[in-house]
Amino acid sequence: EHHRQNWDTHMGTKLTVAPENIKYLYDAVVNFIEMGFTCIHLNCVFEKGWELHHATLLYEQLKMLADYILEHNLFDKVFLSIFEERMFYKLPEEETGNWCGGNGEMLALDWKGDYYPCIRYMESSLGKDIAPLKIGNIHKGIGTVEEEQKIIDELKSITRQSQSTDECLNCPIGAGCAWCSGYNYQDSGSVNHRATYICVMHKARSLANAYFFNSAYLYYNIPKRFEINLPKEEAIKIINKFIETKFSNLEKHQRRINKI
Repeated sequence: EHHRQNWDTHMGTKLTVAPENIKYLYDAVVNFIEMGFTCIHLNCVFEKGWELHHATLLYEQLKMLADYILEHNLFDKVFLSIFEERMFYKLPEEETGNWCGGNGEMLALDWKGDYYPCIRYMESSLGKDIAPLKIGNIHKGIGTVEEEQKIIDELKSITRQSQSTDECLNCPIGAGCAWCSGYNYQDSGSVNHRATYICVMHKARSLANAYFFNSAYLYYNIPKRFEINLPKEEAIKIINKFIETKFSNLEKHQRRINKI
C-alpha cells in the first residue's frame, strides 16, 4: 500500500519455485495478486531434485491459478510469466542461441574486484565444492591471462546445439525450456553441458498453459487455439490416471475451437 501511495501503481515481483515450496505456489501467487502485484515473474529452479510427482503438482497448482485468473476477470490485467502463448513447440535447427546470459552477458564483480561471467559463478553461489570461474580483475582487466581467455572463448562458443542432447534438440515443446550456464558448470564442471533436471517441469508447464489459454479463448470467445504438442503418453505420466480426463477435456476444447 505504501508503494502504491508513493510511487507507481504498477508493482512487480519474482517468485522462484522449488520442490520444497511448490505446494504453496497457488496460495503465494494469489496473495501477491490480492496485495496489488500485477506482474509476477516465476519459474522453477534448474537444480537437481525434480521428480514426476512435482510435475503433477505443478500442473494442478497452475490449473487452479488459471481458474482463479479467469474467474476474477484478470486475463488481461495480471501478467504471470509462467503462462506464455509463444512457447512449447519444436525449435528450428537455425535456432542456435544460448538461453542464459551466463555466457558473459551478465558480467558480475565481487568485493575483491574479481570479474565473473555471472553472479552464479561466484563462491557465494557455488559453495566450496567447485572452484569459482573468474575471468578478470579490475586492476588487470578481463581475459588478460591465458586461463581467463580460455574460459571466455569457451563461453563464446556455447550454442544450443553444442550443449544439448539429441532428446532436447528434437523435443516437440523445446521452445521456452530454459537452462542456467552457471548451474551447468556447477553440475558437470562444464558450461557447455546442459543440465536437464527441469525437463519434466517444462512438460507440466506446457500442459498447464494449454489448459489456461484454451480456457481463456473459450471464455472470451477468441477464435484461437493453443496447440498441445506434448505427446499424450508423456502427458499421462504427469497428470496421472486421476487427471487423465482433464487431458481429454483439453482435446475437446481444441476441437470446439477448430470449429470457430
